[in-house]
Amino acid sequence: MPSFLIGIDLGGTNLRCALVDENQKIIARYETDTRAEQGPDAIVERLATGVEDVLRQKVVDRNDVLVIGLAAPGPLDGRNGIVLKAPNMPGWENYPVAEKLRAKTGLRVFLENDANAAGWGEYVAGAGRGCENMVLMTLGTGVGGAIIINGQMLHGPDWTAGEIGHVVVVDGGRVCGCGGKGCLEAYASATATVRRFTEARKQGWQTSLNKEIVTCADIFDTAKGGDNLAKHIVAETGRYLGLMAANMANLLNSERCIFSGGMIKGGDLLFDAIRKACAEHAFPAPGKRLEILPAQLGSDAGLIGAAGCALVALGCKSI
Repeated sequence: MPSFLIGIDLGGTNLRCALVDENQKIIARYETDTRAEQGPDAIVERLATGVEDVLRQKVVDRNDVLVIGLAAPGPLDGRNGIVLKAPNMPGWENYPVAEKLRAKTGLRVFLENDANAAGWGEYVAGAGRGCENMVLMTLGTGVGGAIIINGQMLHGPDWTAGEIGHVVVVDGGRVCGCGGKGCLEAYASATATVRRFTEARKQGWQTSLNKEIVTCADIFDTAKGGDNLAKHIVAETGRYLGLMAANMANLLNSERCIFSGGMIKGGDLLFDAIRKACAEHAFPAPGKRLEILPAQLGSDAGLIGAAGCALVALGCKSI
């Protein structure tokens, strides 16, 4: 009886594989550069190498592996295992990655959106444990999302549900990377936070942070030191995220809204602003119910979640 899963988290910079046991614990790992410029076939070769590596580490026979779960950036067609387009990876257009990896490994492969995989990982093994309805927002270069309702991932007929970063928060607002205007991502991602800080500094705001190239982490650190501009920018970012959390509470009556990604290092300054805005805009009942929490698993969420989503796709609740 198969007793292991393999989770893969494929990104534009790094690809990571993990062997996951029946308790949804990672017991072996593999990581390497994606080298996206070499194209999808070369990347699949490295994915297959990663699979072999984690099996070899624990001397696990491939017959004891139930399925591979592969988390990849979208948009994608999870039902058919096809990446429709990966903006940061050349050649990934209508690419049948699940079929390609299955041919290389001899194992079943299930494809999932990377934000959904991270959300499922937190749901089964992290900050979402014990609830049935939750929202995850991933905060980084962009803003991703995952929505779980009654213990099931919301995909939608086109596999595009959960694109929280592209919900409009300002009508006719800033241009987003997706081409739309006013998306949450254009205001509350790490990229957008840096952009708003830089614009304010050019407009004459005084700040102790005068580095030519500023990162979001710089802004958070400076805010914690009491800098007024940095504190204002962090509070503004938190307000936009809190508005979205309130929208999710009102729309879905979710129990938890979990934030992941590098930006959660903003700590109380960021989370206090999120909670304040959410409390101001959510209906009383769902607003009081909603817990706003940082993610617990870090980068492991995608690996555990990819494996878990594959297990669910097979119709299994456990190994």
